[in-house]
Order: sequence, then C-alpha cells, then structure tokens
Amino acid sequence: MNESPVLVHVWQVDPAEEAVAVRRLNEMFGEIVKDPGFVSARVLETADQTSIAVIMTMRSVEDRQRLEQLPDVRETLHHLHGTANMVIRLYHEIGSYSA
Repeated sequence: MNESPVLVHVWQVDPAEEAVAVRRLNEMFGEIVKDPGFVSARVLETADQTSIAVIMTMRSVEDRQRLEQLPDVRETLHHLHGTANMVIRLYHEIGSYSA
C-alpha cells in the first residue's frame, strides 16, 4: 500500500511571516471542512514559530488525491507564503488513542 488518506506537510517559516502563513492555512481549511471527504486537520507550530506542520485526514485515498488537485489547495500547500523546505509524507495509521 503506497497511498494513505493521511497527509503531513511540514514547512520551515520565517517567524516574521508565520502569521500570514497560518492565516492562509486557516482560510484554506475554512473551505476544505465543507468537503464530504474531509475528516480532520490540525495546524501545529513550534514554540519559536520557525516551523509549521499540517496533519490532514480524509475519508479515503481518493478523497485526499482529489483534494490535493484543487488549484487553491495545491497552491497553498506547495507555495505557502513565507515558507521553505517543505516536507510531504503520507502516513498509514497503525494505532489510535483517545481519552
């Protein structure tokens, strides 16, 4: 299995540009949450605001692939303002824990 409905993006960001990058991600996810294939997303940052990570889960691999091809999503994830050194990984869930 080479595909996954879970996508993780990590960016290095200039702290002066961090607020703009986070605002753009919030705008993008404001639209994505309306997608029927959307399950969840988390936007994380380091304490020094030099790195931002997104963990996004879709219902299926096909939903994730379709979403990634939308022009606005593609542009945001691949050219997030004020960021560099993007890392993209697809993950398979091997455990889940909650309270």
